[in-house]
Amino acid sequence: MPVPDRVAVAIIGGGVAGCATAIALAQRGVRDAVIVEAGHTPAFRVGETVPPATGLLLRQLGLWEAFTAQGHEPCPGSAASWGKAELGHNDFLFDPHGHGWHLDRARFDGMVAERTQAMGVPLRRDLRLAGVEPRTGGGFALTLAPAAGDERTLRADVLVDASGVAAGAARRLGVARNEVDCLTVVYALLDLERPGAIAAQTLLEGAEAGWWYAAKLPQDRLIVALSTDRQEVAERGLTDPAAWTAALRATRHVAALLDRAGTPARPPVLRTVAAPSAILSRVAGPGWLAVGDAASSYDPITAQGIIKALTDGAAAGQAVAETLGGAGEAPLLAYQDGVFARFTDYLRLRQHLYGREDRWPDAGFWRRRPLV
Repeated sequence: MPVPDRVAVAIIGGGVAGCATAIALAQRGVRDAVIVEAGHTPAFRVGETVPPATGLLLRQLGLWEAFTAQGHEPCPGSAASWGKAELGHNDFLFDPHGHGWHLDRARFDGMVAERTQAMGVPLRRDLRLAGVEPRTGGGFALTLAPAAGDERTLRADVLVDASGVAAGAARRLGVARNEVDCLTVVYALLDLERPGAIAAQTLLEGAEAGWWYAAKLPQDRLIVALSTDRQEVAERGLTDPAAWTAALRATRHVAALLDRAGTPARPPVLRTVAAPSAILSRVAGPGWLAVGDAASSYDPITAQGIIKALTDGAAAGQAVAETLGGAGEAPLLAYQDGVFARFTDYLRLRQHLYGREDRWPDAGFWRRRPLV
């Protein structure tokens, strides 16, 4: 489908936050929108465990039936060795919303994108944002570059930056990004020989070099991730499969989990991703706003990435629809207040969680975690 010359809303980024924004707009009758995404969704993305309350947002956005049909792995809660060697448990047994889920991210993201297009909002995966210019009288002129061919200009009344931590649109508008911390996550996706031998709970375990996370995924797979930082990766060589595996075998609970489930003897294929704690100095302005990780990004210890993307998208869609309806900038600024308030709450939660793990006070990783 060709991109028009002008739209009411241009959304830069076709991930969960961008698509949720488009869905919320379409629910309010705003379908004069387009999503621009630079490339295709990768074959695998880091999984995530989402809490039971995620179901409320999925219902709100009309995604519930498609989500349940995908058969994501139920999560009854979590077990953690945090601040002590023994495991503590946090179960969803008494949660009024039921259990959580271990997501197959590629399938989940694909489902959200399909729902967006079914509601009449086109998603173009072959265009990169190359420039943003505010227009006299309001709106923006966006320069879009295809993988091959000439650049083109798209005029938009409202611009939504859903481009992830790069925040490409907001940064081109001169908005600063304030980073509190940045983790490096080194993870592997493992096949399980005895998947029925382990519980469906998320497992978290503190370690000298950071903290480990393990969770079952559909199709008898397990994601195992070490959240550490650049210094530890460099000093310990943690992108080397042998060094990473040695660090894993030094754990008590994650190593035991793998022993029970059985995994192939071959070296793991490791992937690395940055996980910053950061927020834009402004999340909204005249005719624009940012959503998801473009607006703010959280430490994975909180497991709030997906629910934050859905929350931001639902709120952003409402704010943009009200602005287009004649309410001016007030809805955009109210949206910004909400993002700032949630980030403040997140920092308190992060401080509480990291403050509870005090077994390695002199270790470099733990000394470098700013509790602000």
